Order: sequence, then C-alpha cells, then structure tokens
Amino acid sequence: MARASAELAGLPADDRYWLEARLTVIRNLQIAMDRLFRQAGGPELCVACPDCCCGCGRHHFTLTNLLLSLVEALDLPSPDYRQTCPYLGRQGCRLAAAQRPYNCISFICGDVEGQLEARDRKAFYRLDELLRREYEAIAARYPAASLRGLLIAEERNGDRPLLRPSALGSKLTS
Repeated sequence: MARASAELAGLPADDRYWLEARLTVIRNLQIAMDRLFRQAGGPELCVACPDCCCGCGRHHFTLTNLLLSLVEALDLPSPDYRQTCPYLGRQGCRLAAAQRPYNCISFICGDVEGQLEARDRKAFYRLDELLRREYEAIAARYPAASLRGLLIAEERNGDRPLLRPSALGSKLTS
C-alpha cells in the first residue's frame, strides 16, 4: 500500500488525471452493478448458498482496486490470508462495492441472474463489458495493474515501479 501510494503521489499530472478519470468510471460502474445484484436479492441468495463462490478470491484484489481505494480515500479492511478470500467476513464481503475486484463484482450465479428481469440482466452484462474495458485500459497502460491480482502482479513485476507506463499502453490509452 505504501509503495502504491508513493508512486501515485509521484505521477505526472496528466497521468494522474487520466488514471483518476478511469477510476471514477470504474467506481460508478461497480456501484451500478452492485445495485442490480442487490435488487435481485443477491446478498440473501449468497448467504443461503452452500457453494461460497466468494471463497475463491484469494488473489483477485488488483492494483486498480488499491489505487481506487487510495484516490477515493476509502478505508481498506486488513486482509486475512487465513481465509479463502482475505476480504470475506462473516457477513460477506468486507470491501465496499467500488473497491471490489473485477472478478467479484462481475460474477453473478444462475440463481441471482434468474432473479433479474430481462432488461436488468441485459444492463448488468452491458455494465460488465464497459467495466472490463476500463480495467483493461489501466492494465494496458500500467502492466502491474493486470486482472491477475496485485500480489501476483507484484511478484512478476519485481522491483520495477507499479505505475511504470508501458510504451504501448501509453499510446493505446492516451
């Protein structure tokens, strides 16, 4: 967190503006998707479900999620790596909808999907498409922000800066 925070503070103004604009779009899309999930009774269905899909998120939290939390000054719960997902608590996800990893906010099971009206289901998947594009745009510009998860990306990135723009990514996402 300290490393990402320091690099974020040191970003040139143009890069920071570009990144903050993408993060704002991500926040808004994720909140809209969560609203549809809740409208379909998602939290209640998840609590009653024996599969615990949220138990598969050990490495889903990405650099993009951390940057959004830093830019928006959102508190991050301390991860508990003894759990199947470090942000899963007794009452469900401990992250705000805007902070949740792409895989977590975009996944709905058949039971939740079945509770959405056709227009809402279509809206959810359209929002998902737009959201994926935003995550991919950030990852194209900053390779350490891949959808593979922050710890995996950091391991692959090594000591190189997390917010080191790739030459190709900067041209694609200008």
